[in-house]
Amino acid sequence: MGLTKVTGDVFDPTSDLQVGVITATKFIGDGTEITGVSGFASAISNDSGSILNRVFTTQESEIVAAGTSVTIQASELANYIAFTRANTIIVSAGATFHIAAGSTFVTNVLGIF
Repeated sequence: MGLTKVTGDVFDPTSDLQVGVITATKFIGDGTEITGVSGFASAISNDSGSILNRVFTTQESEIVAAGTSVTIQASELANYIAFTRANTIIVSAGATFHIAAGSTFVTNVLGIF
């Protein structure tokens, strides 16, 4: 796969675009439109100059909503172990929550609750 080198602030959207992995030493922006990335906690502040930007919170519980079916199926590559930062999974009436045969599901992996 070929990659096109983009320099400066110039990008021509009418030319062919090569898709691949981009490695950079710096990304600019707040990242609010990034998809496919999951964080493990939320900073209390978005101000990078504040200590609160390095202090985090996370929910203690996750909810499986009514009418929802969730199956945890861990892969061999993960040694059949899946985990969550949450301490408690609340399964609403009318919802189902399954842990597949052979899978191990671990809660509170951060050990904070």
